Amino acid sequence: MFTPHPLTITPLTTHLTQPFPLPSHPTTTPLSVIDAKVAQFGPAAAVWFFSAPSSPPTTTNTTPPPFSPALLLLSFRKTLSAYPQWAGRVSAVPHPSSAPPPTSTHPFPPHTRRPRRLFVTYGTGADPGVMFSTAACAQTLADMVPSPEARARMPQGWDAAELDVEQFLPAIKVWFSAGFESGEEGHLGMGACVTRFACGGVAVGVKMAHCLADAAAMTGFVRGWAGVHGDLLGRCEGRSELWTRIGAGRDEPEVADTTRGEEVLRLLNDVRPAPVFDPLLLNATAAGDVDAPAADPTIVARARHLPQHRYDWWASGGDCPEVMQAACAVPAGFDAARIGDPIPWAEWDFGVAVAHRVLHFSAAELENIWRAASIEMKGEPGDPSTATSRISRHDALLAFVWMLVNRARGFARDAAPVHLNMTLGLRARLALPEHFVGSPLVLARVSSPGEEACDAERLAVTAQRMRDTLGTFDRHALGAVLHDAMFQDSPQRVWNGFLGVRDVIVTSWARLGTYGISFDPRSGRGPWLVQPVMPAVDGIIEIMEAPFVVGGEQEVRVEGEGERSWYAGGVDVDLNFDKVVVEKLVEDEMLRKFSVR
Repeated sequence: MFTPHPLTITPLTTHLTQPFPLPSHPTTTPLSVIDAKVAQFGPAAAVWFFSAPSSPPTTTNTTPPPFSPALLLLSFRKTLSAYPQWAGRVSAVPHPSSAPPPTSTHPFPPHTRRPRRLFVTYGTGADPGVMFSTAACAQTLADMVPSPEARARMPQGWDAAELDVEQFLPAIKVWFSAGFESGEEGHLGMGACVTRFACGGVAVGVKMAHCLADAAAMTGFVRGWAGVHGDLLGRCEGRSELWTRIGAGRDEPEVADTTRGEEVLRLLNDVRPAPVFDPLLLNATAAGDVDAPAADPTIVARARHLPQHRYDWWASGGDCPEVMQAACAVPAGFDAARIGDPIPWAEWDFGVAVAHRVLHFSAAELENIWRAASIEMKGEPGDPSTATSRISRHDALLAFVWMLVNRARGFARDAAPVHLNMTLGLRARLALPEHFVGSPLVLARVSSPGEEACDAERLAVTAQRMRDTLGTFDRHALGAVLHDAMFQDSPQRVWNGFLGVRDVIVTSWARLGTYGISFDPRSGRGPWLVQPVMPAVDGIIEIMEAPFVVGGEQEVRVEGEGERSWYAGGVDVDLNFDKVVVEKLVEDEMLRKFSVR
């Protein structure tokens, strides 16, 4: 059993910084309707933990040390130049009476000027900037986080709640994190915090406003940052006078040093992968005429026939908990007529103690789960032998974990429905660029009688139901969803998910290559741990890649031709659930039924 040491972190420096080079002129860009819809979601946030560099930091040789604060800040600013909007100011059309009239001379189309749509303005010379901070941890990395090998050997998983991962994030408030009525003073689009452990290991924490980036965009930024940092290390190799002058060997970055370092930034390669920031590309995939005076009822009906919850925040204030009263209040100037179902607050216990457990499933174990979920079941609904699409390993694992959750929640003899709300990325589904920046995602609901969702003999049926549900959200259906959202008086008003005892929200970072990031290309080692930071609420599943370990060292995943499958190192499943449920789940004999240990 792993017992972490008490955590002691000392803040060192804080910089409000800007991209380098700065944008050449002011720009205002409308964000997509989905960016607006997710504006009040929790931040996109994660921490990358790296073990100590192979050679300790020193200023007495010609090899610049990786993870020096000055080089990290310089490379951060260079990377930010490819994402200048993140340093800008996000604003919203506040209410119907303040929406600009739909005149033909306005630079933006009418659908972007409706209430509570978002704009980002940057390159003004007075942008808020982004936060870059540094800190020191008195403990070693191994004191706080078990090694990848040790985590893989924990049959009941790692108790990640013992690591207060939020301590490794920048202390910022992101846009709209406190709602639309709270004002914007002091809010930022993003921040990064670099914490050095006593052993020389480093934690790189990134926190983003969800209206500006989802997990894929955030990971793309960190990958680009690591690439620029590696380029900067290479440029300084053998030039001790250069990296010493810009402060590469100091514990704290100095503003003067980073200013002098701008001469080095001019030499660096462009950020890769190159991001694509064009939010209206997403809006353009909506069905029908989104600039018309009213929605097309046929298209709206098609959207609302899809398997999604449609909970109306403004119709849910009657019996809501005190903590949710502000979210359920109808803002002045808006129509309170119901457009969805009231949220079933009675199913959500806000006082429950929440556990955070990370379960590791090996690649071989995943293969066995997939084979079990792929067996033929003649005559059954969702029969894989007659299905139009094949069950994936991701489908099979998620069906298996959801089954364990439902068993632990006690639904084995419950015929009422339980719901899995799956987060679907839209880049591939809408043929957007691979490195499209924003938060293109929707939630899709899979429902099943509780007793069926607990039945191990129906694992294939559950997995196929998930696959079939995903299949309904094709480009035609998503165009209808976007059309419907375009005409809502507030894109944030309808919640397509829920977190009550009968619901789960799942998000997946599979195939993002989070373990394919290295700030020290000379070592070839990837992260010790990548930990997403999710709200500590009952009912969240996160599917993560796991590090590929060879001879006790974690390798950087090879990208491009010949790369390994996303599950080659196994899969980590983050669970945030009622502590009682988690305790039952890890004691369930089904948990390791497919283990090959």
